[in-house]
Amino acid sequence: MTRRKRSLRQIIAQTLTGLVIALLAQPSWAVPQEGTPDPGEGLTAFQTILYFLLAPLGLFLAIVVVGYAIHRPRERRSTSGNVLTEIK
Repeated sequence: MTRRKRSLRQIIAQTLTGLVIALLAQPSWAVPQEGTPDPGEGLTAFQTILYFLLAPLGLFLAIVVVGYAIHRPRERRSTSGNVLTEIK
């Protein structure tokens, strides 16, 4: 790809990204609040522990299990008679 095409592609990508960000940041996209902005009921101690400790820990462990399942060590094949691993 020529240098000119690459720079044109980069300019277009940056312009479109800036345009999307500018459009989404407009206050006209904001949802008006209904009623008063008073806070609701607080969380109980159990809900706090569940939401901020157990849920993230469970997600982390699920990701670890999936990652290990994909990349777990395979069973070793027997190397007897392989000239590449033996020196006599």
